[in-house]
Amino acid sequence: MTGSNKGAGLEVLALVPARGGSKSMPRKNLREVGGKPLVVHAIEHARRASCITRVILTTDEPEIAEVGRAAGAEVPFLRPSEFAQDLSSDYEFVHHALTWLRDNERYAPDLVVQLRPTTPIRDIDQIDRAIRLIAERPEADSLRAVTAACFSPYKMWRLSDGGFLSSLLSLPDIDEPYNQARQMLPTVYQQDGFIDITRPATIFEKRSLTGDNILPFCLDRESIDIDYEIELAEANRRMRGE
Repeated sequence: MTGSNKGAGLEVLALVPARGGSKSMPRKNLREVGGKPLVVHAIEHARRASCITRVILTTDEPEIAEVGRAAGAEVPFLRPSEFAQDLSSDYEFVHHALTWLRDNERYAPDLVVQLRPTTPIRDIDQIDRAIRLIAERPEADSLRAVTAACFSPYKMWRLSDGGFLSSLLSLPDIDEPYNQARQMLPTVYQQDGFIDITRPATIFEKRSLTGDNILPFCLDRESIDIDYEIELAEANRRMRGE
């Protein structure tokens, strides 16, 4: 099902990844926040975004597929189990989805948006803004949401073979950055699960999820990303406005 082209004027596919297994929180994608399974929130975010023209759920789990269909996503295939393991990469399931759609439907979107169910709270306007941003920058291979890092990696350490601390990073123009004031150090960003966008050419031609030119989409604050029970409880509190 392909909707009308709005906003960016492109064919924009949203992929909602929701595998059945999770060691940190069993059946995580079906756990509820605000009275709805996590996977349903992601599907609803995609359907409400004006720039997204198609929503597909990629899962290896038939029960998740049923929930996704009921929420309005397409589930034209089940993801092969080899692309749904704990150590499977995002590139693998995105490549599988695009290849399946190309070979079975001759369908080729202009952009692929990844909306993870583990981020159940999103501003829909920001989804559309991110899509428009990369649509206006054809030289960008991908876009990734980021926030300002809460702690500088220039003040991080690793253990050397001799058991002493060794600085993780160095700077060519600043001696001992780990001993410097925060204001003296470069601003760095950490990736955020709010949204990822890539071009199919990045997947097929560069064999990468991000490519070389990664466009930042800067968020004012870090999104909640659910991996453990404590984060699920926090998301429920936010949903209640507490």
